[in-house]
Amino acid sequence: MRKQNNIRVLELLRYLYLRTDEEHPATIADMLDYLKGKGLQAVRQTVYGDLQDLIAAGIDVVVIKSTQNQYFIGARLFEYPELKMLTDAVASSKVISADKTNELIQKLCRLTSESEAEKLRHLAAISSRIKPHNEKVYYIIDGIQNAILESHQIQFQYYEYTQKRERILKHDGYFYKMDPYALEWKNDHYYLIGYSHKHHGMAHFRVDRLAGVEILESTYTPQPDFDVADYTNKMIDMFAADRTVCVELLCENRFMKTIVDDYGETAATHPCDNDHFMAKIEVNPSGTFYGWVFKFMGGIKIVAPQECVEEMARVAHEFL
Repeated sequence: MRKQNNIRVLELLRYLYLRTDEEHPATIADMLDYLKGKGLQAVRQTVYGDLQDLIAAGIDVVVIKSTQNQYFIGARLFEYPELKMLTDAVASSKVISADKTNELIQKLCRLTSESEAEKLRHLAAISSRIKPHNEKVYYIIDGIQNAILESHQIQFQYYEYTQKRERILKHDGYFYKMDPYALEWKNDHYYLIGYSHKHHGMAHFRVDRLAGVEILESTYTPQPDFDVADYTNKMIDMFAADRTVCVELLCENRFMKTIVDDYGETAATHPCDNDHFMAKIEVNPSGTFYGWVFKFMGGIKIVAPQECVEEMARVAHEFL
């Protein structure tokens, strides 16, 4: 009898989690029908007592009082808006393959009611993002993360594409050796950041372009003063140059949100006139940085240092 009671309470709890939410409350009659379908006999008072026991045990069962009370699960591990954000992130990721995307979304859907899960699946299904075919990326990320936590060196090959869109390994399959510091998400891609033994300095690589990744037995001691956020903030689209410079930009007021989005709310800015402000940022002056400035069509201009002003003029001339 006690076993039967335990099974009934567990099935009732399952029903509440899967079938109810704020928009879909259930009556005791609904619960009795469900239990009957599971081959479990109960009466109204029994179910009412079970509900009170669940509430006493800390389960957030919300009661809508009326002539026929209705019940639903209130607080969950994740609320619907939180699951929506997580589902959107998975669905839009260029790193996660289509099959892995579907698998992860199904797992997220188990954390809410069936009706809300159906909404999540529908919204995820209409995502048109390009997905990679490489299933290994998921496991490469896991392996690198473990290497970072345990301070193990890694080695890998890196590939690029030919004019015919053929994938080839760089430098005839050269194995890069690296002290991995961090995995950073930027511009819809994961980047591996760390000390490159080939470049004798800090470097970064697109994770989805790694091949032959191997975790080495050898360990390393991370540089205590290395700041990952500072490193990535100096990159435009994660393209690097050999050095960093402090650049002064004359910006139209409408581009303040662009400076904040790309360089953070701590970026040094001050008003210049009624229509402009000055921004001082530290960047890697690569061609990508000048392309970034160029796309604002004069709304953002480099005013210092002179070498960057001249390089910007040269790059702009190349477009003519």
